[in-house]
Amino acid sequence: MLSSKIRLSSLNIDKFDQALSPDFASSFEESEDCFHELTVKAATLLGAERCFLFVKDAKEQNLYTFLKDGNGNKTRATKPLDRGITGSILSESSGYITSKATQSTRWSQELDELPNFVTTSYLAWPIWDFTACKSIGVVEFRNKGNGLASFNAADSQFARIIALQLGHAVINYKQQELIAGHTETINQVYEKNFDQNETINIYSNVENGSTTIRFDQSDDQGEGGKSRAAFTLSKQPSLFTVRRSSVAVCDRAWDYDVFLKSEEELMMHAIDIFDERGLFSRFSIPMTTFVNFVNEIKNGYDGTAPYHNSYHAFDVMHVCYLLMTKCRADEYLESFNILSILVGALAHDLGHDGYNNAFHLNTESDLSVTYNGISILENYSAAYLFRILRKQKNNIFARLNADEMTKMRTRLIDMILDTDAKNHFMLMTRFKHGLEMKKLSRGLLSSMILHVSDVSNPARPGSVARKWAYAVQTEFFRQGDKEKEIGLPPSPFMDREFENLPRMQVAFIDAVVHPVFRLLADFLPLVEDHCIKSLQLNRAFWHNMMHRGILKTGDIIS
Repeated sequence: MLSSKIRLSSLNIDKFDQALSPDFASSFEESEDCFHELTVKAATLLGAERCFLFVKDAKEQNLYTFLKDGNGNKTRATKPLDRGITGSILSESSGYITSKATQSTRWSQELDELPNFVTTSYLAWPIWDFTACKSIGVVEFRNKGNGLASFNAADSQFARIIALQLGHAVINYKQQELIAGHTETINQVYEKNFDQNETINIYSNVENGSTTIRFDQSDDQGEGGKSRAAFTLSKQPSLFTVRRSSVAVCDRAWDYDVFLKSEEELMMHAIDIFDERGLFSRFSIPMTTFVNFVNEIKNGYDGTAPYHNSYHAFDVMHVCYLLMTKCRADEYLESFNILSILVGALAHDLGHDGYNNAFHLNTESDLSVTYNGISILENYSAAYLFRILRKQKNNIFARLNADEMTKMRTRLIDMILDTDAKNHFMLMTRFKHGLEMKKLSRGLLSSMILHVSDVSNPARPGSVARKWAYAVQTEFFRQGDKEKEIGLPPSPFMDREFENLPRMQVAFIDAVVHPVFRLLADFLPLVEDHCIKSLQLNRAFWHNMMHRGILKTGDIIS
């Protein structure tokens, strides 16, 4: 009976979904008005008298919401995080229901009472930022059916869906809040870190509305203003004779499935990519050294991690290659950049144990202490990479001079740290700012390519995308089980008792993947055809599963 009610609810929530698209408000000010409209709609859908959305403030000291009086005047109301029924929800891993709110030990008459309103039944869910792995607000409902009824389990699951969807809107709002009043600071940081020697200048052709992109002068530049890496590498002769794939590397496309490949085939795939890009010749990398390096990288991944393993590393490298070739990013990159991107792809999750940064922080793991809780796994992966390179037999950078090696080290560390989910928004902000300035650094483009490739699973053809979705969920459930085992509340989407893979995928696509691919497409238009169309098809698939109430992996149609 419960599942049928939830399926019925999913039919009613479509309009709410549409109102919560990533672009639900075009400005910081409009967002506040949208929140009021969304809470009114949410209350109607759930049959509640009132719905309130509380959001943590910028300093994370209070919760606040916006109230409107009868004349439409807006006021900001605040509550402390550590007192009252609303604040108590932040630490919950699931929803909270009571039919006698004022008798709850959580209730504070001072903080939770509303003027001219008597609260009886109460339902609330925490709102999570899944990229930062932390709660950022609370959505609460008061009085089911004019206070004459009580909220039930089906209502709670419906409210959970609303909380997940509101999370996207809140993240968008908080991002705008972060930028508001800090534009000058962002500009200063961008300019400070800008390398004039690695500039991509973007010029608009006013007559036909097209955009022309060119490099400033550089040592790796060839005729016509293009990087030599963009048009001569395929002419480089192969430096070795081994058994090659029957499919040319340039024909291995978006449906390339690493799960179907042996370790030898994946090694050959890496060799083929580096050879086709001319990197062995350009940087005098001996084949034996490269094989040693890739083997050390492969062995540095935790084979027990369902998702963050060496297959993920090879897959991210493959997508980086496709973005450079199929989407023509290589037209704006030098061979030095291409080398750093491919090495960064192979190494970006080295040593990852399958538990996220929030888990390491909450358990005070040795890694968390070592890296002071900052980009824990990313810092570890970068350090691991350079420990591998420190061995002469693995050092593919041996022929770089001191200045080049310093630049390569800095570039790789920056790129790997930029894969931290907490840095997602700032990376997008920097990239968007570069486009607006019509001046983009190749280092920033390199970081963007690696980050986009890292989250690209939902943009792959359906059969490949779903394999990665299953792998992610398996790893999430493993962490959720461990959290329960040690007495921690399971993180969102990591509790196998509340399995909902379609909702997890839709949330990830809407909050993270679609916005970052759309931004990259503003610079590389071919991303639209090669990636975003598949992304939209996959979202439609998961939304259809959700719409039909098919939530468990075993029931999902392949």
